This record gives sequence, structure tokens and C-alpha cells, in this order.
Amino acid sequence: MSDPNTAPEVAERLTVRVPPGTAWSAVSDVRRMGEWSPECRGAWLLGRGPIRPGTRFLGRNRASWLPWVTLCRVVEAVPGERFAFDVSFFGIPLSRWVYRFTAVPDGCEVTEEWHDRRRSLHGRLITATAPLLTGVVRRPARNRTTARATLVALRDALEAGR
Repeated sequence: MSDPNTAPEVAERLTVRVPPGTAWSAVSDVRRMGEWSPECRGAWLLGRGPIRPGTRFLGRNRASWLPWVTLCRVVEAVPGERFAFDVSFFGIPLSRWVYRFTAVPDGCEVTEEWHDRRRSLHGRLITATAPLLTGVVRRPARNRTTARATLVALRDALEAGR
């Protein structure tokens, strides 16, 4: 379900010295993403219960002066292996974020992928106007930088036991 038809525009990976299940539990608790991401400030879950495909949440973001909210829907939640969600803005698909957790001798490799889904006319319109609101002109370059920073902060927090 991790968008097998397209290669990610951004893919960053980093080894974390914790078991895959520990890293998965942290990342899949989307309310905590603001602890690690330089752009995402966290999320509000819409509904109750465990994180599973179909779970929706509002992603709170800020890149420069103006914050914005996106509607997200979990599309994949395989504990210890994969976590993915789609992001939209007023019903317009923007992206899919995919996290993969692979066991390695010292813990796990966490891969963060960004799949651009702004292919429609409305998506291209958002791409053209978003820099005025978010301050982000080159979204793929920005997402590569923030994905790397997110993984480093995640690693540092998990290895410190937070």
C-alpha cells in the first residue's frame, strides 16, 4: 500500500539503536511528530482507538510565519514494519509519507519517504501558491532537509529513552 507505482521523491534513512517496534510505536503516535520534525508541530487525532488504516488526523505545520493544517489518513499500519499516511488540503491530495522499519544488528534502520501527489490541476495550483503562505519554494528540497532532521531528532530521542 506504500504507493508501489511511484518511486519516492525523497527517501532518507538512518539507523536507530532501538528495536523496530519501539521506533514504529513512536512514529505511529502522530501526536508526537512535533517533537522531532522541524515543520510538523504535531497532530490532533480525529476519533479514538488504535492507529490503524482509516485513522484520520489533522497535521499541524509551520515552516515560516503562517501555520497551516492538513487532513491526513493512515493508509498502512504494520507494527514494527511500515507506517504510511496520505496528506490532503481541502480534499486535494498533496503527498504520502511512508516510514519503513528494518531490523539491523544494532537496532533498526528507519526510512522516511515523501511521495508527491500534487498531480491534479488543483494540486498544481497549490504548488504555485503555497510559497506565499508557507515560505517554502522548493518543496522536494525542503522535505529532504526536514526528513533528515526528523530522523536525527527521532534517533537522538529514542536512544536517550524518550
